[in-house]
Amino acid sequence: MKPESIKVLVCDLHKRTSGVSTTIRSQIPLLTQNLDIAFVAYRDHKDCCAISLKKALTICQSPLPKNVPFRIWHARRNNEMIWGLIFKYVFRCEIKLLFTSAAKRRHSWFPRKLIHSMDKIIATTKEAASYVPNVDCVIGHGVDETVFKPANNKAELKQTLLIQAKVNVAIIGRVRPEKGTDVFINSMLDVFKKHNNIDAYIFGLVANKHKKFATELKHKIKQQGLTERFNWMGVVDIHKMPLYQSCMDVTVAPAKYEGYGMVPLEAMACANAVIATDTGAYKVMIKQGETGFIIQNEAQLTRQMNTLLDEPTHLEELGKNGLKRVLKKFTLNKEVSQIIGVYQSWWNNHSKGSK
Repeated sequence: MKPESIKVLVCDLHKRTSGVSTTIRSQIPLLTQNLDIAFVAYRDHKDCCAISLKKALTICQSPLPKNVPFRIWHARRNNEMIWGLIFKYVFRCEIKLLFTSAAKRRHSWFPRKLIHSMDKIIATTKEAASYVPNVDCVIGHGVDETVFKPANNKAELKQTLLIQAKVNVAIIGRVRPEKGTDVFINSMLDVFKKHNNIDAYIFGLVANKHKKFATELKHKIKQQGLTERFNWMGVVDIHKMPLYQSCMDVTVAPAKYEGYGMVPLEAMACANAVIATDTGAYKVMIKQGETGFIIQNEAQLTRQMNTLLDEPTHLEELGKNGLKRVLKKFTLNKEVSQIIGVYQSWWNNHSKGSK
């Protein structure tokens, strides 16, 4: 692709694969189908080759594509905003700076300065928008329903993946206090006292600094003689995770804080019932009592799990309702279409001196 054809530069300048990275990279295939974009990142994504900052500067300094008055630099992190500002004001590139904000807290002074310098801002939720000035629109994230979907034959897939229990409940994300791993395990220890037909699955990395935390939880499980009912899955290949998710019946997201949080949407797309704390965009995703439940603490999680396991038909109904809700309101196609709409509207409405 020629530099002068590029209209949008989408950034993922983070050396690890984070939740933000996963969200960005899920959008790339659909964006490339609709626009000439460049992916500014440290590593490739599938068929989309990443370009370096040096190459991005070459693109931004090249003649503009036909029919657009400027290129768009789409950032989601502080360093991406900084590079956009350098390109625009130091190298005098004809670009406009777009920032997507997901944080549900007041930014510290330096990010606030950076955000104030952006030309346009998208927030992922109304609450996130309340912490950022001059938000232009709210666009929530969507899940790729072609990847996260119910199993064609759940019993057969469970057999293939060696999942044995009749009912399976999962927590997905790094093993650490902020994600509520301890809340999940403490609750399941209580639930297991009443129900024998359920196993727990813990998916996610245990970082070095959280190994002691994980070891203490495993010791607590061992003391109660329930080691075999807790499956520590570690980091599962990104292509296999949807398969495991479609074998689950309930996904629990008991995090203390999330900016947005995709796990409940991915779970609902796989027809899981969802129980989550009131953080991220969980209250927007989950329809209380219809697709899952918002809970406030460990005791509520335990009561809700016991109630669901007492009524297996309700558990299945929640999963079906969650799938319908995702397909109606939270698909990746819908999210990307809205983002492209922001780009197109910006170009179409541009005039001299306008934002």
